[in-house]
Amino acid sequence: MSAAPATRRLSLPELEELCAAAVLSAGGSRETAAALARATCAAERRGRSAVGAAHLPDYLDGLCSGRIDGHAVPRLEHRRAAALAVDARGGIAQLAFEHALESFADAARSCGVAVLSMHEAFSAGELGHYAAQMAEQGLIGLACANSPALMAVHGAREAVTGTNPLAFALPHPDGPRVMDQASSATAWVRVRDAARADEQIPAGWALDGTGEPTTDAEEALAGALLPFGGTKGANIALMIEMLAALSGGSFSLDAAPFDRGSRSPRLGLFVLAVDPEAFDPGYAGRLAEHLDRLRREHAAGFGRPRPPITEVELPEDLYRMLRAAQGQEQQR
Repeated sequence: MSAAPATRRLSLPELEELCAAAVLSAGGSRETAAALARATCAAERRGRSAVGAAHLPDYLDGLCSGRIDGHAVPRLEHRRAAALAVDARGGIAQLAFEHALESFADAARSCGVAVLSMHEAFSAGELGHYAAQMAEQGLIGLACANSPALMAVHGAREAVTGTNPLAFALPHPDGPRVMDQASSATAWVRVRDAARADEQIPAGWALDGTGEPTTDAEEALAGALLPFGGTKGANIALMIEMLAALSGGSFSLDAAPFDRGSRSPRLGLFVLAVDPEAFDPGYAGRLAEHLDRLRREHAAGFGRPRPPITEVELPEDLYRMLRAAQGQEQQR
C-alpha cells in the first residue's frame, strides 16, 4: 500500500496570508491579492477545496502569463435603477464583484430585485462565493457564470460550451445556505486532477478527442466533458451562458483558455439579488422553520449546518510553492 501524500495543516488566517503573498509575488496588486485570498479561504471554509487553494495556481499562472491583469481597476456602471454592469477590465471576477457589492445590495433593497452583469473577467472560481455574499446581506442570491468551451451538448462530439455553474444562496440565521454546481457531470479540475494522479474517471463524465465516451482522464482532457442529465443539463448550460454573456462577456466558443496562453478569456458573470422583505417580511422566519423541518423530518441536507472549518490540509507541494512565494514577497 502506498503512503498517503504528505500534507500541511494551516489555520484559515495562515492560509489567507500565504495566498495573498503568492498573488503579490505573481504580479497582482494588493487589492487583487486581498480579494483572491479572501475568496480562496471562503471556498475552503465551505468545504470546496477543489476551487479553493488547489485552484490558486491557475490564477498565479494567469497573472505571470498575462491572462490576468493583476492591476486592473474594475469599472461599475448603473444602467438602470436595478441594472448594474461591471467591467472587470481583464482582472479577477472576485475583485470586480467586491467593487460592485455595496451598490448592488442597495439597489436590490431599494427595488426589491436587482441584477449585476459582469464582463471582461477571468474565470470566476467558486461561484457560490458570489451568491453567498448576497445571502450575507440578507438577500437571496442567484449566480451564473460561463467558462471557455469544455463541454459537449446536444449530441456534439466536441466542446461547445463551458461547464457553466449555477449557484443559489438563501439567508439564514446560522449563515447562508448555498447550492453550487456545474452543469457538467463533474468539474473540469476533477478530471485534470485524475489525469495528474493517473486515475480513471467514471463513465458518463467525458468524451475523448474523437468524440467517443472515455474513462481515461488524460484522453478526456483532449476531448470534452458531458452535461449532467443529458439534454436537461445541456439546456441549463446554454441558459447560463446566455445570462453570463449579457453585458459583453465572451461566449464559451470565443473565450481563450483559462489555463494557458497570454489572452484573457474575457468571461461573464450574472448575479440576481432578491430582497425577501419586499415580498414577505416574515419570509426569513418561514424559511428557517421549513429548512429545519426538512432536516428534522426528511433528512434533507440543504438546511443542515456544517461543523465550522477553521483549518485546512494542503498538499505539501502546494504549501511549499505558496511558502516560497511568501518569502519572495517579503524580500521585496
